[in-house]
Amino acid sequence: MKPNFALKLSNDGVELLHRAAGGWSSVGAVPFAGDDVAAGCARLVAEAERLEPAGLRSKLIIPDSEVRYATVVAPGPTDEARRYQIESEIERLTPYKIDELAYDWSVEEDHALVVICARETLIEAETFAEGYGFNPVSFVAQPAAGQFVGEPFFGETMVAPTLLAAGDHVHPDAEPVRVLPVRRAEPAKPPVAAPVA
Repeated sequence: MKPNFALKLSNDGVELLHRAAGGWSSVGAVPFAGDDVAAGCARLVAEAERLEPAGLRSKLIIPDSEVRYATVVAPGPTDEARRYQIESEIERLTPYKIDELAYDWSVEEDHALVVICARETLIEAETFAEGYGFNPVSFVAQPAAGQFVGEPFFGETMVAPTLLAAGDHVHPDAEPVRVLPVRRAEPAKPPVAAPVA
């Protein structure tokens, strides 16, 4: 399955996005500097349930401040050799052991575009999203053009099995989340005056 909502996390707040034709539309945002984050998140959840009565399932967009992008040499030639090369470079690039990290990569000839995130960051994001009712099922990143091919996918959340149908799994999208521009309402045209007889 593919989640019908995405929760974009940042250091300043969260924004809930809804899957739409050609991209994602904003449902609303909650700043952390506000007086009542819980009430703001409850409003977003209520609006999401109005939009999708069948249920809210969200993928969590990890902010760039918590993600590392890198290009590493990984010629292979086999998939197993490429994985070993990538994981060796990841451990060299970060202070973490490989089992403390979530990562994804896309291949470009003899190189791999790699996206890395600490698992402790994913746990914090999931705890927040689950606690406020956003029903998180997976983790992704939102790279800029050229940083990755496709959508970086860090896997499913720990609570995903309780939110998905038996045997179902989350599949990443072909492209990263792109927020559609807000359409501005056209100004009303003045009524045409009736001709004078």
